[in-house]
Amino acid sequence: MKSETQPRQLTTGWAHRSIMLAAALVLSVGLAHPQTVQAGNRAASQSRWVTVDQLNTLIDPASVPAGSQIDVSLVKQDPRLGGVDCPSPLLANTTGNRLWGRTFLRVQCLGTDTPGFFVGVDVKVYAPVLVMKNAVASGQDVTSNDVEFKTLDIAQLGTGWVADLSHLNQKTAARALWPGAILKPDLLKGQPMVKSGDTVKVLIQGPGFSIGGSAVAMDSAEQGQTVKIKTPQGKVLQGIAVEPLQVEVTL
Repeated sequence: MKSETQPRQLTTGWAHRSIMLAAALVLSVGLAHPQTVQAGNRAASQSRWVTVDQLNTLIDPASVPAGSQIDVSLVKQDPRLGGVDCPSPLLANTTGNRLWGRTFLRVQCLGTDTPGFFVGVDVKVYAPVLVMKNAVASGQDVTSNDVEFKTLDIAQLGTGWVADLSHLNQKTAARALWPGAILKPDLLKGQPMVKSGDTVKVLIQGPGFSIGGSAVAMDSAEQGQTVKIKTPQGKVLQGIAVEPLQVEVTL
């Protein structure tokens, strides 16, 4: 007992510092960005235990497109579930595991000594996405007339998808697109608002002031992207391409 008591007395200062650090961490979590808090809430929801009939409730509706249909099912029926060794199974996700496509859940068996185990599940998320209706050559505009909506399992679309017609604005085909092709972000190329070497109009804004002028673009940028510019005085600034040949800089 003495050998345990003495180290605690010697490390009182460190313990105090640890407590203060923990308190600071708690405060920082309380002041976290809303997205961070939401992510934490989702992680906490992963510890919820549900029955086999409630598997769909493990998916956070905010993590999938609005109007999606979710289907979570067992990859294959495990004879232990509902059997003598596990008459009342509960299932939950594990921390850090994404419930998307083929994955797994952990199982605990209520009222028995059966150790926990894992089962495979298939998560399907059906949502309307854009699919090519017409052929479009590389470099040509992709318009709303060239596409149509089809409901697909987006959990199988690992490289992304496009689900909003507004995403087609100012976009051309990055390569030849054929009817039936699923439209993905990397298949579209934005038309640059600013090109390297262009003389652009610049609006510089800061606390209580706004200054207009001109500058030379140092690289190219699509609408909403950042771009570096050089002023006539030789100063390099970074702004946002908002319109053709127009850049806004916030100081």
